[in-house]
Amino acid sequence: MTDLLEPAAQRALAVRLFNRTWELLEGPRDEAGDREMLATALASRLHWEGIGTDENLAAGDWLVAHVASHLGHADLALDFASAAHARATTADVPLWLVASTQEGLARAHAVAGHDDERDQWAADARTTLAGVTDTEDRELIESQLATVPGLSG
Repeated sequence: MTDLLEPAAQRALAVRLFNRTWELLEGPRDEAGDREMLATALASRLHWEGIGTDENLAAGDWLVAHVASHLGHADLALDFASAAHARATTADVPLWLVASTQEGLARAHAVAGHDDERDQWAADARTTLAGVTDTEDRELIESQLATVPGLSG
């Protein structure tokens, strides 16, 4: 279905849906907004299919996992976090994105109640972040790690 749009329009829609998802994540929460947030994350990821880079696709999978984690959908979060990490570790993507996918796995495992896995993925993310030279990228992922449920330090 995504081939009905010209690639430039499809890319613009994917970005717009990604940004809308973040607006919903950062805004006040209610049931309707939560449904829209999950729908926009999934739609953004769908629109990257066929036109996006490995970086776009990994970030799209990470976003779905992030939203699913926030909503308490552990199985969905684990599925998309695993897909994001698999792509990030087999493709040529920035190191910060690998760390981000590790944070996503830590968060998904936290929601699933897997404390040991949560702690291991968070430790892996911190190790990966040590190699990230861009301060802004590193601080962004560190701030996300700081909000993983149940993590200390």
